[in-house]
Amino acid sequence: MWGDYMDDHLELFLSGQPYKKLKEVVYKPVTKKYNLSMFDIKVLLFLKDHDMYDTAKDIVEAHYLAKSYVSKSIETLIEKGYLKRKQDMHDRRCIHLELQEKALPAINYVRIKQRELVDILFKGVTEEEKQAIFKVAEKISNNIAETLMNSNTEN
Repeated sequence: MWGDYMDDHLELFLSGQPYKKLKEVVYKPVTKKYNLSMFDIKVLLFLKDHDMYDTAKDIVEAHYLAKSYVSKSIETLIEKGYLKRKQDMHDRRCIHLELQEKALPAINYVRIKQRELVDILFKGVTEEEKQAIFKVAEKISNNIAETLMNSNTEN
């Protein structure tokens, strides 16, 4: 299982591909009902969950996403009336994104689906095992972020 190579289960877990597919299956009723992409959902949730981070740049940096995908999603969400642009009072080059009331039903439906997803993921997992997973995931995430940050400063 462990050695000088990456275990297949760990590789799949870290790649997130099976998780992404599961999320698509669980969130399908939301994407259909509100005509949203998984990317749109990610943007809405980020803005809902992070009051102090409200720019496209914040979303790109937090999720290591391509600027083009974030921009396209923001445009779609603005067209739907879910977001509004707001110019920064101190720096006119900076555009803040503001969630609109119209987005709340979709976000609430996503929250229901998130609970369903968590129930699926942690079925049969004890509280102690969950805490261990969270601790290890935090360490791995920090290791990845630190390495990526160091690689950016070296280039």
